Amino acid sequence: MKTVLHITPHLGGGVGRVLLNYLDKVKGSPDFFHQVLSLEYANEKALLASRTTGFSLSDKMSSDPEGMLAAMAAADIVLIHWWNHPLLYAFLVRETLPPARILFWSHVSGFHAPYVFNETLLQYPDLFVFTSPLSLETPEVKNLPETRQKGLRVIWSTGGIDHVASVPPKPHQGFKVGYIGTVDYSKMHPNFLKMSSKTKIPEAQFIVCGGPSEEQIQEESLQYDMGQRFIFTGQINDITPYLAEFDVFGYPLAPYHWGTCEQALGESMAAGVPPVVLANRTERYIVDDGVTGLVAANAEAYTRALEELYRNPELRRRLSGNAREAAGKLFSLDLMVSRWENVFDEALSFPKTRRNWTGPYHGRSVSPHHIFLESLGEYGQEFIHSLKARNERDKKAAGDSIRQLYESSYLWRSNTRGTPHHYHHFFPEDNFLKLWSGFLREESVVH
Repeated sequence: MKTVLHITPHLGGGVGRVLLNYLDKVKGSPDFFHQVLSLEYANEKALLASRTTGFSLSDKMSSDPEGMLAAMAAADIVLIHWWNHPLLYAFLVRETLPPARILFWSHVSGFHAPYVFNETLLQYPDLFVFTSPLSLETPEVKNLPETRQKGLRVIWSTGGIDHVASVPPKPHQGFKVGYIGTVDYSKMHPNFLKMSSKTKIPEAQFIVCGGPSEEQIQEESLQYDMGQRFIFTGQINDITPYLAEFDVFGYPLAPYHWGTCEQALGESMAAGVPPVVLANRTERYIVDDGVTGLVAANAEAYTRALEELYRNPELRRRLSGNAREAAGKLFSLDLMVSRWENVFDEALSFPKTRRNWTGPYHGRSVSPHHIFLESLGEYGQEFIHSLKARNERDKKAAGDSIRQLYESSYLWRSNTRGTPHHYHHFFPEDNFLKLWSGFLREESVVH
């Protein structure tokens, strides 16, 4: 039996659900034994799953790099679940890895900084696997040499939909527009409340499930006339009672969001709840406009689409049936398992190779702010200018550029998502990260 070692920045949330459901699906396999190392935390659900499913799980491993290196050397295959996380980048940039077969699986699309690819990253593993074919269209991927293009793969990410595929609709009063997922403007459209409140549906309720910023957004909702119609549940463990009562899945995401496979969207479709989304790359790939849901070109069209589905129950029924069928194919856990088996079989033919980071900054002594710059590739010019500034005029100009960058997108203003604030959290002693994080007023930072 071959050993697959999974390394993940943390184990929880959407990626955690995908990995845990995958491990539950393949338990008892005679071919592969799976181990998981989490650099940061593993949540209670993950810790419980390791005991019930029977895979090895160790968390807080960023404090034990030698233990990680030993586990990598012993494994037949190392699968790194990748997104821009300070602890993962610090490990990759600073450490020389022992001979190993290395695979990366990207859980972000790569279109929007700071969740971006760079050539050093893409060249690093034996195979770089994307969760969505959309990532093949990023400039960094398209500009790779042909020899490296051959090392790219796509495996659609899913936690499975069996748990929602048979949810029966539950009679209820009013017209319920549901949202499940990240409740935060780094992912949710910043005009979510405004475009929802403009909907001319007398009996509409907007049920918002998830976090982490639900309390702030709930407070914001009170300024709208329909404020009393916004219901925020916070994080929920079981989404099925909500899906049973949703008439429509209203899922307007920000144009700069990082998502690829959108588990919540797939689950809603599998439950027969017709979605209304905005015309971002990811959502257009998942939702076939007029067939499995409605794709709105802008905020006004989003509002009109909700109204159209309210007025037209026959359209809702047709979209519902089509959405169930499409989700059953796209979000199949069995298909994901099969594709990973093929990639693992391919990887076993590779020789184990020692490797180290080849970017401008690498090695044990690399500073945290240089690790942050390595993560950005070509997207870190504002911070490089700040780093090189030698007089007050240049320092002020660089600071103004960084502030403008933060104002350009809620994604840059997040406390996580690979931002300077995220890196500063893990490396508080680094003065440049402290400076760059401080350019944004503390009260305006979102989670």
